[in-house]
Amino acid sequence: RPLKHHEQIDFFMSHSWHDDPEIKKAALVEIAREFYASHHRWPTFWLDKVCIDQDNIGDGLKVLPVNVMACKKMLVLCGPTYTKRLWCAWELFTLFSFSSFKQAVSRVHITALLTQKERKKKQKKMTAYDS
Repeated sequence: RPLKHHEQIDFFMSHSWHDDPEIKKAALVEIAREFYASHHRWPTFWLDKVCIDQDNIGDGLKVLPVNVMACKKMLVLCGPTYTKRLWCAWELFTLFSFSSFKQAVSRVHITALLTQKERKKKQKKMTAYDS
């Protein structure tokens, strides 16, 4: 949805385009629902593919620090290729370079991208731990 007047973007979305899009979509749906439950509105996201002119990427990248810092939080969708992508590291570096360490840590929201099988395995371990 478009931003309302004087509204700040909720999440700068940091992710690897090489990770599974269906798993990312499922994670985003869950995050959006949790956000809605606590804020009574849907979240807003900054996504490079739609927020940077794809015919003039160089100019868009020059203002990456402005875009990162303009968002309330950085949502890291951490899949199998995230830590191997230089661009993902650059986005995190940007946040930590323009914030105090404490402030940057408080602004990062990391979500592990898990398959359904991995999620069930994790839930099983958590349930066994609670017993």
